[in-house]
Amino acid sequence: MSERERTVGLVGPGAIARAHAAAVAAVDGLRLVAVAGRGGEQIAADFGARAFADHAAMLAAGAPDIVVVTTPSGDHFAPAAAALAAGCHVVVEKPLAVDPQEAARLAGLARATNRVCATISQRRYEPAHQAVKALLDSGALGELRLIEADVHWWRSDAYYAEKPWRGEVAQGGGSLFNQGVHSLDLMLFFAGRVERVAAMAATVGHRIDVEDMTAALLRFESGAQGVLVTSTATPPGAEAGLRLFTSRGFCALEQDRIARWTFEGVAAPETTSAGVSGASDPGAIGIVGHVQQWTDIRDAIRASRPAAITFDDGAAAARVVAAIYRAAAEGRHVALAEFPERIAS
Repeated sequence: MSERERTVGLVGPGAIARAHAAAVAAVDGLRLVAVAGRGGEQIAADFGARAFADHAAMLAAGAPDIVVVTTPSGDHFAPAAAALAAGCHVVVEKPLAVDPQEAARLAGLARATNRVCATISQRRYEPAHQAVKALLDSGALGELRLIEADVHWWRSDAYYAEKPWRGEVAQGGGSLFNQGVHSLDLMLFFAGRVERVAAMAATVGHRIDVEDMTAALLRFESGAQGVLVTSTATPPGAEAGLRLFTSRGFCALEQDRIARWTFEGVAAPETTSAGVSGASDPGAIGIVGHVQQWTDIRDAIRASRPAAITFDDGAAAARVVAAIYRAAAEGRHVALAEFPERIAS
């Protein structure tokens, strides 16, 4: 018996929305049927969907099976919560929420409604990251002691002028939340839960209200330590870097490829690089990772299991970002215990 097709409604027809629409179209068993938000008529027409003024109108007309939220980051909570209340499965583009309280509430709602809920963190699906994670979990690479990530990217003044929310605190437009959160998510993927942080942040290359450069120190519950540097003020932009140091050696990754491997007796994984990087052009990232994550979301719904990347994962990243910003603002170490993981609703 063939699986029935799942309908998808998209809320927030911005730049990343078109990538989601294309990814949904590329996954068998999914069909985009609705696009909600001002300016969504063209995306709706291009993908054979119906356009709505907002998410409330879309849900009132008949809730789709899945709602994906691609609004500006600070506006994720209301449409995601409304979609859950309507009985939909919900997908939220990164970050899950800018406000860690909102992220915790969404994580609580996801548990309470028993829907498949996913935060977009597509870089976990890149073959190099999957291979290193499997080897690390197996113990073949030894004990993780230090993880470093850097996002030395460049965004022009025109990038911020095109969509002013990208420079607003309330919309999470900073280099850490808007660009670096993917690398932070990879750090959590490899090293687990963070215990406390220290940090500095500054705005050095743009006339915006948010930081465009952040440097943070992380202490993980496992005892491992971490260093995270993010920037949109370092032209011309470089591939995102990630380095893992263990009790047996270290490896260095540049974007989606393994650049250095020193683990004696353990062969470096054979992976294929997609050759994509958002170092200077956010449009260059492509949709391969989104297709992979949407495939998992479809499969999770079919199997009545959680998605591989959940709202809990998105809330964890939001908590760490909030802690880093508080540490930078107050000049002190900040414990993650200061922020709730999940709020029951």
